[in-house]
Amino acid sequence: MGEPHAPEPRLSKTQRLWRWLKKPLLLGIPIGVFVLLLGIAGFQGVMVASNQNAFCFSCHLKMDTIVQEYQASPHYVSEDEVHATCADCHVPHEFVDKMKVKIVATADIYYMLIGKITKENFEQERPRLAGIVWEEMIATDSANCRHCHTGENFDLASQPQRARLNHQQMEARGETCIDCHTGIAHKRITVE
Repeated sequence: MGEPHAPEPRLSKTQRLWRWLKKPLLLGIPIGVFVLLLGIAGFQGVMVASNQNAFCFSCHLKMDTIVQEYQASPHYVSEDEVHATCADCHVPHEFVDKMKVKIVATADIYYMLIGKITKENFEQERPRLAGIVWEEMIATDSANCRHCHTGENFDLASQPQRARLNHQQMEARGETCIDCHTGIAHKRITVE
């Protein structure tokens, strides 16, 4: 047998901390968790901020009459004081679809920066851009409209007779909200 081992000297707190810090995995875990949490908080902050009307207005108020049209619409001024935000109509509520729209919307920023869409040419571009929005609404069966206009917010019995009949028959006719309600929040334009 060998000689008995002498007990290791007791380490101070500082020495134990340095020994722990020398193990990269143990240091990486708390740093990784911190960075992940910071990233999630930052991502959520950007999502919330970019869904606010102030964010949308920051470009559109300078470019065109879209903001003024929206502010004069029933989606902004209502008897119930319920205001639909830009994001309520233009950004899907499901996470993956929302991310797709946010990514595609960065193209608008790019086009503004390179001068393809300007205050001067916006009205010429507007029918094309509106067509894209309307096609998306048709493709999703107006999912964003239906997100709010459901249940008590879509009481057929309280609607005028013509509206009630049209709403009851729209599915049978293969229609969706946008087929009749283009111009509800912005002026009605002709898409070429």
